[in-house]
Amino acid sequence: MGSSRDIAIGPVAVVSLLIGSLLQAEVDHVKNKEEYMRLAFTATFFAGITQAALGFLRLGFLIEFLSHAAIVGFMGGAAITIALQQLKYVLGIANFTRKTDIVSVMESVWRSVHHGWNWQTIVIGVSFLVFLLFAKYIGKKNRKLFWVPAIAPIISVILATFFVYITRADKQGVQIVKHIEQGINPSSVHKIYFTGPFVAKGFKIGVVCGIVGLTEAVAIGRTFAAMKDYQLDGNKEMVALGTMNIVGSMTSCYVTTGSFTLFRRTELTVNCLENTVPKSISCIFFFRFFLTFGS
Repeated sequence: MGSSRDIAIGPVAVVSLLIGSLLQAEVDHVKNKEEYMRLAFTATFFAGITQAALGFLRLGFLIEFLSHAAIVGFMGGAAITIALQQLKYVLGIANFTRKTDIVSVMESVWRSVHHGWNWQTIVIGVSFLVFLLFAKYIGKKNRKLFWVPAIAPIISVILATFFVYITRADKQGVQIVKHIEQGINPSSVHKIYFTGPFVAKGFKIGVVCGIVGLTEAVAIGRTFAAMKDYQLDGNKEMVALGTMNIVGSMTSCYVTTGSFTLFRRTELTVNCLENTVPKSISCIFFFRFFLTFGS
């Protein structure tokens, strides 16, 4: 439905942090888990409605007013926000601030220096970070080895999983994914608020997240459109993202978009010249197989 040939779509860090903080301000996810989930689906639904409405109203021309400086600034800010939030996982900090500003994050990090950092997690995180950077360096030095940085992430996951398993590092405080539910997401249509006091709250959160998500997607989409010399249709992008989030809200998903966190995935798609329909179909069957038989 969209006009971008390269953008990768999925849950993203910036929008996840945003919707999480907005939802937490309305409902406690520990005490009222069900209401929290329902409000998340409601917000996602209205985010999709907002995005699709902008497209149907032919407001895609507004994208043309999004300057290169604004895109670079937004991507830079997103990168900093994401990097700061990763400190929690790299350092193995269990009790971490929910705020996203630099001061709050750094205060949380330094308060945990003597009792909150996990050295096993740090060793694993830093080691594989160096490995990924080295793989990226190899790919840039020799274009024929573009596949090295492409497979480096999955190799990292396999090796890290094996290492944690044989050393039982999870018993030493290294956090692991644990159980993953089998199958595809259940329907959540009945969980969306269409009446009651939570409708207004969901609408407010949805509009904010929808606009931010749209901005991210457009920023990434325009970057690759400029690289490959084609035009991005703002109206189509808005309708496509909106439709995706409306359907997602009905299948137990929250706001998704194209983002800086998926920039590398999109870049690999471009470099590997895999912009084909068979690629998309094969990905669908691949994930469907693992969702069905992987647990």
